[in-house]
Amino acid sequence: MKSYRITPVNLSDSSKLDSRLEHRRTFNLPNCELNIFETFHKSDNVILSYSGGLVVSSMMRGKKVMSVEGQEAFDFLPGQSVILPDGLTMNVGFPDADENRPVQCITLTLDWNTVHKNLDYLNERYSNHQAPFEWKLDFSHQHFENSMELVASLNKLVNLSMEEGFAKEAIADLSLKVLLLRLLQTQNRLSVNSNQSMYDNRIQPAINYVHKHLTEKITVEKMARECCLSQSSFYQYFKNILGITPLEFVLRTRIDHAKKIMADSSVTVTEACYASGFNNVNHFIKIFKRLEGLSPGQYRH
Repeated sequence: MKSYRITPVNLSDSSKLDSRLEHRRTFNLPNCELNIFETFHKSDNVILSYSGGLVVSSMMRGKKVMSVEGQEAFDFLPGQSVILPDGLTMNVGFPDADENRPVQCITLTLDWNTVHKNLDYLNERYSNHQAPFEWKLDFSHQHFENSMELVASLNKLVNLSMEEGFAKEAIADLSLKVLLLRLLQTQNRLSVNSNQSMYDNRIQPAINYVHKHLTEKITVEKMARECCLSQSSFYQYFKNILGITPLEFVLRTRIDHAKKIMADSSVTVTEACYASGFNNVNHFIKIFKRLEGLSPGQYRH
């Protein structure tokens, strides 16, 4: 799977640090604090507490092993993010960290009043109007793979935090709104992909239709009809919820299906292509490489 990674920033000079465990650089933005943490030596059972707002953390380099009491530990790697509620305490390990393999991550702490204000705005302006749908954060999906759109928003805030300029605060305010929306869209996409949708919403019939008719010709018109919406309304609503167009969703679903098929080594790339709804092998390879960063053949090996 293609990994969408935050762009690493220059490392601190470890020889000049008071601590080589979770060394912290802090940048303040309106309604948000951005921290860059770096670790240069192996450590286990480090207790970290998160408070003061919604925490969004994304790995840049290296590996952490994170766990919450009562839950299974997980590897936290570049290309992944976590969101954490206020007051959470985690046990963190750095099994591979050293001078040659430092661990670096960013952690954003967003003011809860700002978060709630923006969620209220989304629900008022772009709500489904069908209970129980609402824009909300899903802490059952705390750890997830980054989307391309989420990474773009995070990179923007990292770069902005290190800039100077009279418009910095205004840009930061707008960038935080975009980040929150991209975070919600990424979680929505995860829910759809796991068939555990957070919402009983108007796009679910179209999602179901795509999965049932994956090998057939699928159009926006057919998807909109399943949802009893006009094409224009459906298109805009779908993109607002998931952050991608309906046809992009179809392509990603077909590629995901092809990856499952190709787990069987006896299935050829051509067979996986047609079994996933593509009718041209070259087009299939092109789309696969765009979404996964590898050709189908490279992915298998």
